[in-house]
Amino acid sequence: MERQRSRDLLIVTVFIVAAAVSLLGIGRLKVDSSTDAFIPAKAPVVETNNRIEEQFGSLDALVVSLYDEGGIINKENLAVIDSLTRKIETLDGVKQASSITNLKHLKPSEDGVDVVPLFEESINELEEHITSWPGFYEGTFLSEDRSSASILIQTQLDYNQAELLGSLRAILAPLDGLQGSILGLPVVTEQIRISLLADLAFLVPIVAALIMLVLYLFLRSFKATLLCLVPLIFSSSLALGIMSIAGITFTMATMLVPVLLLIVGSAYTIHIFSHFFEEYEKVGVDAALANVVKKNTYPILAAAATTAFGFLAQLSSPLLPFRTFGLLSFIGVAICAASSLLLLPALIRLVYKNPVRRQVRKQATRRGLWAGVGNTIANRYGKAVLIASLLILGIVLPLSYSQLEEGTNILAFFKDSSTLVQDTRSYNQRMQGSFSLSVMLKPSEAVLLPGTLHIVEEAITVLEKENQVGGIQSILPFVKRMNQLLGPGEDARESNAMEPEPVFDFFSDTSYEIATEQLYEPSVELAGGMGKYEIPLNPAEYGLETEEQLASLIAQYLLLYSSSLDAFINDPLEPDALLITILLKDSDTKTLRHLTALIPTLFPQSWSVEIGGGEAVSLALTDLVTKSQVISLFSSLLAVWLLVLFTFKSAKLATLSLIPCLFALASVFSVMAIFHIKLDIITSLLAALCIGVGVDYAIHLIAAFQRNDQDVASVMQTTGKAILANAASVALGFSGLLFSRFVPIVNMGLLFSIAMLSAALSALLILGAIKIHYSPCITRRPS
Repeated sequence: MERQRSRDLLIVTVFIVAAAVSLLGIGRLKVDSSTDAFIPAKAPVVETNNRIEEQFGSLDALVVSLYDEGGIINKENLAVIDSLTRKIETLDGVKQASSITNLKHLKPSEDGVDVVPLFEESINELEEHITSWPGFYEGTFLSEDRSSASILIQTQLDYNQAELLGSLRAILAPLDGLQGSILGLPVVTEQIRISLLADLAFLVPIVAALIMLVLYLFLRSFKATLLCLVPLIFSSSLALGIMSIAGITFTMATMLVPVLLLIVGSAYTIHIFSHFFEEYEKVGVDAALANVVKKNTYPILAAAATTAFGFLAQLSSPLLPFRTFGLLSFIGVAICAASSLLLLPALIRLVYKNPVRRQVRKQATRRGLWAGVGNTIANRYGKAVLIASLLILGIVLPLSYSQLEEGTNILAFFKDSSTLVQDTRSYNQRMQGSFSLSVMLKPSEAVLLPGTLHIVEEAITVLEKENQVGGIQSILPFVKRMNQLLGPGEDARESNAMEPEPVFDFFSDTSYEIATEQLYEPSVELAGGMGKYEIPLNPAEYGLETEEQLASLIAQYLLLYSSSLDAFINDPLEPDALLITILLKDSDTKTLRHLTALIPTLFPQSWSVEIGGGEAVSLALTDLVTKSQVISLFSSLLAVWLLVLFTFKSAKLATLSLIPCLFALASVFSVMAIFHIKLDIITSLLAALCIGVGVDYAIHLIAAFQRNDQDVASVMQTTGKAILANAASVALGFSGLLFSRFVPIVNMGLLFSIAMLSAALSALLILGAIKIHYSPCITRRPS
């Protein structure tokens, strides 16, 4: 006895030390909340973004939005905007900050064009400047109703995102009278990063409390409930320790592993205690435990193996965080099963000494109500249940799967009530939009040729008609504005068009090149805002002969503009690429898919058209998630089927064991289709979870049916009760995810709770009915 006690103490001590060491490494976890953590480094969209950034700089744009209900244009607010802009310009990681207080404005003058500050001191002059070029200023730097202004921030390629956003928040903190907010993809990913560990720390106690509630209601013993939690906490702690030691990145997918182990592992502890209480009174602690462990080792290991290998099927996913999730879950489930068979019995032997009280035994006996109901339904209406369920499954599963919606807009990860979502929606209503697609164009002809720019203009005209497109930024407004200021008026156009070709004087000292250059120099005496706001297309109207000369004219226009244009063209004199940025008020998958399909059709096939930006990454991630869902779904089904085949040595039993999995999938897909829950980076994990966990119920039930000493009613009162308790525990445990601040995790909690109840009920009713009415199908013993 003392030898056994010493062995038990050693087991408990080793497990506690391992858990403590694991928890000490939590501070070293590397957190990555960006979509970059999910997208493979060699994905086409990543390589496209890299090429765009090589030519035009960082695509990580930030917006500081400032709002005053009474109007943003007054001296006090403009002074604040000017001060904020100056401070932001000095921050590390900022390449350029632009606002209405530091922009350069192009205005006509006697000398042709003046480049002046948009705002100096006069508000009336500021309004005149904005009114003269509203298409450039309104919607980008200032709202049409004059209630909002924006400071646009272009970041450097290599910058510290957390440090820059922290500095911006510190600058905005003292604002008084103005409502300030920071928007953009970096803000969303940083908010997720900040919230991930906090969310985990918040959810684990809630999930543990809910599991304790279910365990207590089932076991009617606070002591047994606490003992059941110990192996679960150990497994979750060890999973975090493995992540820390191995340097595994903590993403929104891998954060689910500790919570998942808490929930899934409860199945094994419930089965141990369920059978322990059945035999405890009769034979005592040691004999009861020996018998329980012997009787449940095979079913628990088999169930753990199928669950673990169901998760391991995620290794077939094209997404690294999903593969990591699958591997960690595989290891964690194995640890859960081992600790349930080693740690839990050791704890029971150390804690339990006296037989359980009679009233607890009676309460335990009465807990078979629902299992008895299941037995009655399977017995009386079994054949009807089988036919109806198979028909429903055959119709609902494929139909609901075909209706699934996909989408990975990471702003949608936050609840509608969150400040970030409300600020973004408010900004998108007043301005052109905070979402963007970046399109890099490499024409087959010179970029500044009027014909090239005209093709771009026509494409932009088409895109601006799309519902969710708020505006498009390109080089064209600068070309048109300079032409308006420096180009000839109507009279000069007609005069130039009728002017005879110049006669070259062979006896003159002026060379032919200089003579021809003089033809298309911007005409100062005809300038002063008399030109048209358009791309110069007709050489004759400008006293020129060819498009190449017009291209040189346009180049001169742009040289006269003193501010940098490197966000639109990759060279001020002879660019070979230009960038257009499509601003979107919403970034749902249908819109992105439509635009990315439309854009290449708007340009000649000889042009290189590459679409990048944060929303392009989201769309690519959506496609990868969908692909991963299909692969993991069939991989999990195959892995589980093969393992059950190995366990029971029967293809028939292996196929029957998939019934709870299929019903769980059908319930999940139906709810997602009905309530328009999108398939994203979290909900796409549900298929593998449903299969890996749902098959446990079938394995425990089939293993019980294999034992000749129990009929269906007896199995329902022991294993059936344990299955129901476990399903309730898992469902209630996952319902704790409803308290998460992330919408996909909330959806996952709801969907998985429904899935586990569906899996448990289908296992009890359908497998029970098969046992009663078609017993030879399910009573084959392993060879």
